[in-house]
Amino acid sequence: MTLEVAIPDTSLTDCPDLRQKTEKAGSLARALAVFRVETVYIYETGILSNGMKRDAGLLSKILRYMDTPQYLRKQRFPKSQSLKFAGLLPPLRTKSHPLETKINDLQEGTIRWGLQVRPGQIDLGLDKLVNYSKILSERDPVLFKVLKTKPQTLLEIIEREDVSDYWGFEVERVTNLEKLLEESDDTTRIGFSRNAPFFHQLEKDLKSTIAGTQSVLAIFGGPSHGILEVFGKEREILKSLIDFWVNTIPDQGTETVRLEEALFVSLGLLNASMGTMMAKPGFYK
Repeated sequence: MTLEVAIPDTSLTDCPDLRQKTEKAGSLARALAVFRVETVYIYETGILSNGMKRDAGLLSKILRYMDTPQYLRKQRFPKSQSLKFAGLLPPLRTKSHPLETKINDLQEGTIRWGLQVRPGQIDLGLDKLVNYSKILSERDPVLFKVLKTKPQTLLEIIEREDVSDYWGFEVERVTNLEKLLEESDDTTRIGFSRNAPFFHQLEKDLKSTIAGTQSVLAIFGGPSHGILEVFGKEREILKSLIDFWVNTIPDQGTETVRLEEALFVSLGLLNASMGTMMAKPGFYK
């Protein structure tokens, strides 16, 4: 079961400064985590001005920063201007961000992100480092499962997809949305648009299709352009590659709906209707 989301590289263009861009990225990350999104794709639109092209990199960095447990952020993300307002970001509090800090509280079967701080020593966010014989990256976190706690802690490396519960999201940059859609032909691809049929009109068909694929790719437009408005020549091709076009906010009371609002509303409706079919179990099973 997988839930994936695609958002444009223009996602932060309606924010005038770094502070507001950071706050918006934080809201997007919260929506992704609340509704158990496993992968967020930031797709290239080709319409960003030279002065705004750094926005996509900023968004990617902040999302990766937020998915990283607090105890590993300083090692993974050196101090930089782009993270100047990181203190304003809300905590995600996913299961991948544990609060336990005592090694004596560690239990067999526990899963935690860790980072090698020196050869043979792993930081799991506890009051003591844990021994591990293999040499690993000192920059990229690794997912560990605790096999034993006594007489000494024994760790095993696992993959994110091996975890049965929701474990946060991965971030990927995509240069070609058409290719992403083509490669996702075994997934239910849903595009959101105010010009589409209302959600309740399509809910039955959505449920039936998602039950068959067990996965969803939800595609969103940006602050100034809908999905199809961004692409000229590819418009009809993209339209044909999306299985459902859905309007989740019929008769909206505002001229525009912000991306973070669209994420919360649209993913919320999908989750309430068919969440168990398209995403891993969350915090409260």
